[in-house]
Amino acid sequence: MRIKSIFLFIFCFFLHFLLFALNVNVKKYGAKGDGKTDDTKAVQAAIDALPQIGKNTIYFPAGTYIIKSHTVTNNYFENYCLLIHSAITFKGEGNKSVIKLANNVFDKRDSTANAHIFFGIGVHTIQFKNLLIEMNGMNNLAPEKVIKNHCAIFIKDGNNVLVQNITIKNCAGRNMIILHGKGTGALITKCKFLNGGNYVGGNTPNKFQDDFSFVYSEWDSTSVLKNLIQQQNVPIALNGFSGGIELHGSYSNATENTIIGCHPAIFISSSFHSMESTSVQNNRMLQCLKGVSFWVNFPMNNISICKNDIQLINSFKLKPSVIVGIDMPNGNATNYSFKMANNAPVSNLLIADNLISKSLPDTTSDLTAGMLMHSVQNSKVLNNKISGVNYAGIILMGSKWGLNQLMVANNIFFDFKPNNNKTAVGGYIVITDTYSPKVTNAPGIKKVYIRGNKFNSSNMGLNKSYVSKGVFFGAFVALPPSMHQEIHFDKNTFSNKNEIIKFLKTD
Repeated sequence: MRIKSIFLFIFCFFLHFLLFALNVNVKKYGAKGDGKTDDTKAVQAAIDALPQIGKNTIYFPAGTYIIKSHTVTNNYFENYCLLIHSAITFKGEGNKSVIKLANNVFDKRDSTANAHIFFGIGVHTIQFKNLLIEMNGMNNLAPEKVIKNHCAIFIKDGNNVLVQNITIKNCAGRNMIILHGKGTGALITKCKFLNGGNYVGGNTPNKFQDDFSFVYSEWDSTSVLKNLIQQQNVPIALNGFSGGIELHGSYSNATENTIIGCHPAIFISSSFHSMESTSVQNNRMLQCLKGVSFWVNFPMNNISICKNDIQLINSFKLKPSVIVGIDMPNGNATNYSFKMANNAPVSNLLIADNLISKSLPDTTSDLTAGMLMHSVQNSKVLNNKISGVNYAGIILMGSKWGLNQLMVANNIFFDFKPNNNKTAVGGYIVITDTYSPKVTNAPGIKKVYIRGNKFNSSNMGLNKSYVSKGVFFGAFVALPPSMHQEIHFDKNTFSNKNEIIKFLKTD
């Protein structure tokens, strides 16, 4: 009896192991990894062999696994190459384990030629570790007038996803990673994302791709941590929209990432629902056309942008009206719609301890600014350093939602540059409201406190040599007279006596 019990225990142990901790080598299911054979079906067979519970691993030994086949569904956005289920870790040997999209798979005009390499709906407990995903964009350029949404990893309505120590490069579709729908709990960390959108690794631009972001998440509690996101040819990349990280969910963060050659580096958006408690901290944004950009369609609350190093670059062919470090687009201040990104206010916004700079000389008529904000309530801008821009340190604008209770304190503005725009009227602080004079009972701009800031000499001021290129003031305030008393300057330091505070009355 004792011996039978021991055998029963051993049998149950191994059964438990098989059900809850299976490890599968894709080569056992026919994958070649030789860089020639289409391994799609073999990898799918390995996925299908695993249970949807436990802790299962699919292992890719060193090699190049070609993904060529895909399945077309009744929704082209959900076409896929590999259909994944819950409770799987995909693991390799780092850059030695390459999953590569084949040539000429998604370069057709047919919109069905568009599928995600790894795709799942309603899945959970998914991990990707130590892999290189080569999306082969040079051989899958997007054709004209066709949207290509194929990405490396697409998960809809899931939770508990980890992407760690992987490299994804050369994406000719619209994203590398998409976490879509109603999901929660994602960590993307210590990864490399190289080349996507207009530049996909070759000399020929992917010029018909109209929009791109490396990492896109609609899920709550998404953390994008300690990654490298890089366009390796910035001039080509910035000929098109090339975003770094998009966060659309609450309780999310982008922290300690290095982001190179993007427009914008980080995109915070309440496009689908209200958003709260999201932060952008300790990131380096280098050679970017914009740093942090908001898209506000539903209310945002408790957003923090802190301790980031944002280094701006001139545009190439792409020409925004103003190149801005931290940007809240206002669109047409009298037209409120989702398309204008000014459909709701932002409350309890903290922008603190950031360095925003533009060190390269201006060679065009582009205008550069540190920050542009509107519709903020009960917010603070503290201890930031803004240098090298040529139009404004901080721009505050009127809107339908007004601007109420803003503290701008202990910031340092220095080394401003002249611009080539003959009509620009700039300053360290620029405050305007073109909305309120046209609307009865408009909320306007109220309770703005500009205190303890240091405005160091810009070599601009009212120097006559620059008057033909526009006029620069220490602060330029163009508001209806009733709002003048709402703007409070206190204990600020101007190192150049010519840089005055100019109040202009508007009707």
